[in-house]
Amino acid sequence: MNHPAAYLPDPYLKTLADSDCPLDISLTNDFAFKKTFRNKKALTGLLSCLLDIPAGQITDIGFPDTFLHGDYVEDHEGILDIRLVLNHRKHINIEIQMHTYPFWEERSLFYLAKMYTEDFCKGEDYSSLKECIHISILGFDLKQEGRLFSVIRLMDDRNCRVYSSKLSLRVLYLKQIENATEEEKQTDVYKWARLISVRGWEELKRMAGSDEYMNAAVEEMERINADKELRYWYLMREKAASDETTIRNYYIQKGEQRVNRLIQILLENCRSDDIGRMIHDKGLQEKLFDEFGL
Repeated sequence: MNHPAAYLPDPYLKTLADSDCPLDISLTNDFAFKKTFRNKKALTGLLSCLLDIPAGQITDIGFPDTFLHGDYVEDHEGILDIRLVLNHRKHINIEIQMHTYPFWEERSLFYLAKMYTEDFCKGEDYSSLKECIHISILGFDLKQEGRLFSVIRLMDDRNCRVYSSKLSLRVLYLKQIENATEEEKQTDVYKWARLISVRGWEELKRMAGSDEYMNAAVEEMERINADKELRYWYLMREKAASDETTIRNYYIQKGEQRVNRLIQILLENCRSDDIGRMIHDKGLQEKLFDEFGL
């Protein structure tokens, strides 16, 4: 298996990975998510749910290269969690992101647009462009969202007529599980959201019940738990996620302390007008930081 060179061996994690101690595998871990949903049966269940397609109509799933190549050196490039072609005609990418990510809407649109045009060649008929769907599974809410699941399409805002069905996005908000309505709790979307979020083998198996697709996902998670190398890379991704959270929280706290100190100094210097101005003018805020040596 090829893994990023940045993940250097960690003696403690290696010892834990080599032990017989069961790990609470969770699909919120991006390594576990990608590994689990390379299982086509598990992926069929998830896609059936999020795309509202009967599982029996999902007859073929292909996995192309997950690297989006830029047209030029300066182009943005990216790695997608899971990229697939459904029934030879729908192009789909699925990303899971647990921590707040600035401009997620713009990022998802970038990947959707890139996927839509990537295989299109000069001189081709535009009708050959395939339907493309971006699926986001998020551990944070986007602005003005208070629902469990959103379907976003390109449509006329006056009559709600879909302009084209070839571009759409699906967004699953894991933070909204606890706020789900009774109606949402009866849906397969809710059940899969719970399965993705939960930790603990007993709870996972209870939730999967007799559902063959969810059971396929749990069985794949058990394979991760039974393989020492896979356990190690799972633990490394858990560690990396914890490190990211710690660093993020540190700088947020540090930034708040810096702003609070600046406000205090401005008040002491009778410059309360600057407080209101700097909130809307980040350039002024930086100049004030420099002025007072913060």
